[in-house]
Amino acid sequence: MVSQQRTGLGYCPAMATQDLSARLARMGYARARLMLSLVGLAILAVLIAVLLVRSVDTTEVVATLLFAPIFLLLLWFRLPGGLIGAAAATGVYVVLRADAIDAVGWGQFSALIVTRAIAYFLFGAVGGWAAGTLSMSLDKLDLYDQIDDLTGVNNARFLLTDVDLERARSERYQTVFSVSFLTIDAGPVNALAARKRKALLRQLGAKLDDGIRTMDRVAHGYDGSCHRVATILPETSGEGARVFQVRLEEQIMLFLADHGAADARVEGDIVTLPGDEASLERHLAEWQAIDQAEHAAPRT
Repeated sequence: MVSQQRTGLGYCPAMATQDLSARLARMGYARARLMLSLVGLAILAVLIAVLLVRSVDTTEVVATLLFAPIFLLLLWFRLPGGLIGAAAATGVYVVLRADAIDAVGWGQFSALIVTRAIAYFLFGAVGGWAAGTLSMSLDKLDLYDQIDDLTGVNNARFLLTDVDLERARSERYQTVFSVSFLTIDAGPVNALAARKRKALLRQLGAKLDDGIRTMDRVAHGYDGSCHRVATILPETSGEGARVFQVRLEEQIMLFLADHGAADARVEGDIVTLPGDEASLERHLAEWQAIDQAEHAAPRT
């Protein structure tokens, strides 16, 4: 069943792009900034080493080092930080050249100083704008992130939104729908080697998506102690949902046994609306906690 295509979450080039976007969103600007800082400073260190090996004038080596504070300021404070850093670097460079200027006059160094200033301000302005754009992009990715990193299917945020939409549709057209909730004990899964565990969860996501109808939507969430699977079943009564859940539960248990996690307990519950509103809200509260944990990284 090519069900991933209907949700936009298929294992295809589009899926790879969305998965990368989700990972960037999870990373957040704070972590991305730290990573960029380390990479940028490492590149600058290599450049300085090359200049020293080539016996470049010490003042020019220091002038190159002045790009480091500009870089750090623009990462932390975006465009304003980049411009402030550029102004400060220009001032420091003028001070470094002060003795030479006093000795031979401003005219001999005016072009060099102006060139350095232009380089500092261009770096600060362009880099600051890029840092601000990156920060806003990651915020937007985090806001609209609906892909589970572990399995590649829908995540808790998608489930919460989609249940609300399905509930509104049910009320408007006087139809029923059910939601299948399964919990999988994470202990035996976590006991697997990291690479095997990652492969298991990815394969589980593919199996979950292949095992549902075109109109159904499946989501996965991890709360630290168990893996949660929820499947929205539009226009499905409680009886039909129970048949689906029994079949899905058996498939998951067989899958786990085949992948070295036979001891993992699998438990399920069915809610059907209208009628099980209280039970649904209890389950959604658990998924809300997962969503909050997944998107709790600071954006500063």
